[in-house]
Order: sequence, then C-alpha cells, then structure tokens
Amino acid sequence: MTSEPRRDRRSREALELAREVYRRVGAIVRRTPGLLALSFVLGISLWVFVADAENPTVVDSFPSPIAVEAVNVGDSLAVANQLPTITVRVAAASDRWQQLSAANFRAIVDLNGFGARSQDVPLHVEVVNVSGVRVVDTSPRMITVNLENQLVNKVPVTTRAVGQLPIGYELGTMTPATNSVNVRGPESLVALVSEAVAEVNVTGLTAGVEPGVQLKALGVGGGEIRGVRIDPGTLKVGVQVIQSTIVRTVALAVDVTGAPDTGYRVASVTTSPTTVQIQGSVQALQAIDRITMPAVDVGGARADIARSLAIPLPAGVSTVGVPRATVTVTIAQIAGAQRTTFALQAVNVPPGLAARFTSPTIEVVLNGPIPTLSALLPEDVRVTVDVGGRSAGTYTLPVRVQPPEGVTVGFVQATTAEVTIGPP
Repeated sequence: MTSEPRRDRRSREALELAREVYRRVGAIVRRTPGLLALSFVLGISLWVFVADAENPTVVDSFPSPIAVEAVNVGDSLAVANQLPTITVRVAAASDRWQQLSAANFRAIVDLNGFGARSQDVPLHVEVVNVSGVRVVDTSPRMITVNLENQLVNKVPVTTRAVGQLPIGYELGTMTPATNSVNVRGPESLVALVSEAVAEVNVTGLTAGVEPGVQLKALGVGGGEIRGVRIDPGTLKVGVQVIQSTIVRTVALAVDVTGAPDTGYRVASVTTSPTTVQIQGSVQALQAIDRITMPAVDVGGARADIARSLAIPLPAGVSTVGVPRATVTVTIAQIAGAQRTTFALQAVNVPPGLAARFTSPTIEVVLNGPIPTLSALLPEDVRVTVDVGGRSAGTYTLPVRVQPPEGVTVGFVQATTAEVTIGPP
C-alpha cells in the first residue's frame, strides 16, 4: 500500500470525527438551550472580573474645583451673582484618573424658563473628551442663582497710565478711540459702574503708540465691578510720548591754583568719576562739552591733596547719579642734580700707618629730589678708598661713593685715587 492512499484514509477519518463532534454538540445545545446562554454570561463575567482585578474602578472626589456656567438665560435677564465652583465625585478606572483634568467636566445650570428672582437650580455635570468616566455625585447638588433684569448703560471711557517712562521722556495725551462704551449686565451691577478704564502700560516707551487695551468696569470708589460685559471690551488708545530732556556724558575737568613748595610740583590731577551723566533740555546741553570742578589750591603743598567736591551745574541741568566727585592732586618732588666736592676718606688703614692722597678731594654729581639735595650735609655722603691689607707704599685704588637713600650718583670726577701709605 502506498503512502498516498494512507493519507487520504486518515483525512477521511478526521473529517468524520469532526462531523460527529459537531452533531453531538448541536444535539446537546438543542436539548438544553439555556446552557449556551449561561456559558456566554459566565465568559463575560470572567472577563469583567479579570479586567477589574488588573485595572480596578476608583470612586473618589476629583481634586480640582469645577467652574459652573449658566445656559439658556433669557434675553432680557442676566445672572447677578458669582456662581460658585463645585466638587464632583467620579467613578473611573485607575488608569483613567491619570488622564483627567478640570477641562473634562462641564458643570451647567439650565435657566430655561426661570424668572427674575433668586432661586435654587439643580446642577448637571457632563463628562467631555474622555470615555469610561462617570459622575457619581456633586457637592453641592443645587446652587443659588440670582437672575435680574438685564440693563444696558452708557459710561465714559477714561485712560490711566501704569509703569514709568525712561528718563528724559514725558507722557503727553492719551486718547481712546471712543469716549463712551455700553455696559451690559444685571441692573444692580450695571448701576454701580461709573466708568470704563483703559490702563496703558507706558514702561520703556520712547515714541507714541496706539495699543489695544482691555477695558475694566469701575465703580465710584475705584473698585472693579465684575459680572458685567463691556461692549466693545477692547479699545485702541493713542499714546503721545514727548522727549522733554536728553542725557549726555561729559568729562570732568579740574583747575589748580597756587604753587607747591619749593622743589615740589603737581604731578597729576584726576577725578573720580572721570565723566558724569547730565540731563536737561536740548538747548541747555548743546552748550556743554565738559564740566569744570571748583579750583583746588595747592599753595605750599608737599603731599597729595584729595577733595570731595559738589559737581557745579548750570540752571536747568542735573546729574544722573551721584552729585559729587573726588578730586585728587598728586604732588611730587622735582628731580635735580647737584655738584659737590667731597674729601676722600681712607678706611681700613693698617695699624701704625697713615694714608695720604695725592688729590685729597673729588667732585661728585648727585641726582635726586631738589628738597633732598638741598638738605644734604657733607657727612651725609661718604667718599671712601679701602686701603685694608696694604703695606707701606703708593697705590692707585678705587673710589667708592655712598649717597643717602633717595639720592643717586650721576658723575664722579675720578673712579680711582692715588694714595700713599707710610708712617704717620
């Protein structure tokens, strides 16, 4: 027997078995039709149980308050009171709670058919833009709505500047596009409105503008009246900005009078700050290129001078910042040169001997501040020749000049001297 007939036989046997199973199941269902429905219900219940175990339903209060809006208000009526916010209790799967926001709830009071009086109205809350969420309860379930006859009144438009213009600019006129607007709302609230104010922020303005400004309904005391509608709600306001002054930066200059003491000079004159910002009219500042500080007297000075002085300004001009400056005059000694003849001195002369110079004096040019040179005494400068370690005889040895501090040697007549060492 080949393999092909064997496969055909097995296929026929499987088909017969399937037909028999189908026939028996069909017979059972025909004899007990409730069994099929029960199986279906049990399957659905099992699916719900498993789904709820994995993603349980949570019933809780939504954490954010929900605003209430009034709908179907009569054309001649208006809501006179501020509608409160409410809390909603919600049932939703745990994963839905993470997606919820206040925007998913719309709380309304339907005022269709209500008249002009204060009355309690039931709340209705809709769930929007999300599925699988159900509102269980609201707190409160009813709110008080005060309906009044609607009133339209015309009030004047006033402008008000807020903020500050830059230095040198002044606010001119502020002109609204219209001088009056309509205020619409409950008669008790409209009666309180005395003006519609356009607040214009002028901070940093240096040129005229015409912004669109939101209007506010204000009462006699200046408080804002809410619950009314202004028509139009936004208005263009022409704002004029005038440049009244300009700001310039100019240098500070200083004059000195008198003369320092002999041998001293004025080394430098400085101010702190070196420049200053001034403001004034264009005409006033055009004539100013610098400001000269009050003169500082340096007569007889031997040390630096520092003065804190008020910055002098012409009429109509002021400083931007500090009104004073520190003037510092630096006094320095004048450098000079002085030619002087000094006697040579032998040092380290061996005991029992004497030293004699062929030329006992020498000319030296000293450099330094004149006051110091003028005050020098002969003993302040040592001109020496070291003969230490020498025996009797004649030698040519180096000359050493030792000036005091602050004085230097500019010239020495001779760098060596001839000295004879012998008996005294």
